[in-house]
Amino acid sequence: MEIEILSRETIRPTTPTQPHLRWHQLSALDQLAPLMTFHLVLFYPINDGDLSPPPHRETVLKISLSRLLTSFYPLAGRLRKEGPPPHGTAAVECTDEGVPFTVARADMDLDLVLQDDDRYLKHYDKLVSRDRCHIDYGEPLLHIQLTHFSCASSTLGICIAHQIADSSSLALLLNEWSISARLSIIGPQLIPRFTAATIFPPVNPPPPDLVLPSYHRLHPRRFLIGARALEQLREETTVRGAHARRPTRFEAAAGVVWRCALRAREGLTNLYLVVNLRPRLSPPEGSDLFGNAWVMTATTTEEGIREALSMIDGEYARRVISGEVRHDEVGSELVFSGVARFGFYEADFGWGRPRRLGFANHDSGELVMIAGTATGEGLEVWVWLEEEVMVRFERDPEIVGLVSHA
Repeated sequence: MEIEILSRETIRPTTPTQPHLRWHQLSALDQLAPLMTFHLVLFYPINDGDLSPPPHRETVLKISLSRLLTSFYPLAGRLRKEGPPPHGTAAVECTDEGVPFTVARADMDLDLVLQDDDRYLKHYDKLVSRDRCHIDYGEPLLHIQLTHFSCASSTLGICIAHQIADSSSLALLLNEWSISARLSIIGPQLIPRFTAATIFPPVNPPPPDLVLPSYHRLHPRRFLIGARALEQLREETTVRGAHARRPTRFEAAAGVVWRCALRAREGLTNLYLVVNLRPRLSPPEGSDLFGNAWVMTATTTEEGIREALSMIDGEYARRVISGEVRHDEVGSELVFSGVARFGFYEADFGWGRPRRLGFANHDSGELVMIAGTATGEGLEVWVWLEEEVMVRFERDPEIVGLVSHA
């Protein structure tokens, strides 16, 4: 798959950011987030209800993004650090410098890409405008790439800085952007709240920047667990007796993937789970809270997944912030993150919902992303492992048997 860059432009907010909003303070959890970008690709094959030409889609996206940045103003700014190293204070300077918007063209049919993971999964990296995860101070915090395929198909690639946003925040941005584009609405329906620093006050002096090592030998694979296979898996792992409980879809999928990864890694000891804090706080926070509101918890057994998740609340987050709870091994162990509930498949910009979402240019450690599907049935499991480990993992009889029922 060859990609031709057609244009590059910087999109700025329609309305200048007010002077009193010039500095966006990072929360304590923002301070702990790694200096990296998260890369998501949304796939939009041809839709019978919309045959809009590529220039129309480009115009709609740019105009609606400009309007939206008035409310999501930190995304048009730049991350700065003031003070002597290594403990200078980081904050977002909301300068309206804008968001780079790249338009590209691919030389093939999008359906072919979606039908052949083995051949094209590695080419997803071309569908986003950043070729690495690490981000430096002063760089744009959000990058957009619209790639046109033949027959009115397209992909939308998004790169967002992790120090100011988590997966929930990205979903909020995409859903509000798509509503604005589809309905020509001036402002967002759900106003983002940039108040995480009042819930998790920043630490002073701040912790050192978290820069994850780059692993160039990571091999990505996508596995589909069908609805029937997933229900069977949940039934098989249900605990019986007086304390009977049925695992969630995430717990069931994470358990089997971790079990097979344990055999493939021949030495993996810890499973790290990324947990969204918003519904676990007291009082709970809504999805309009923009920023990092997640922590990690660890377990060494498959049976410990639910127990590890049940420990997460506001007090646990404060123990993480204080340094009482540490996960220093992250980057060399396996991290699990679930994004199935964030509504990425709701992002309809006027030419239908995405048929698939994908992830690109991940190079910062072995990772498992558990996502939903366009139909809402089953789960997609994205796995990044070192190549020789991946060979053993995908040949594991349990994995082979599970995905064969998809």
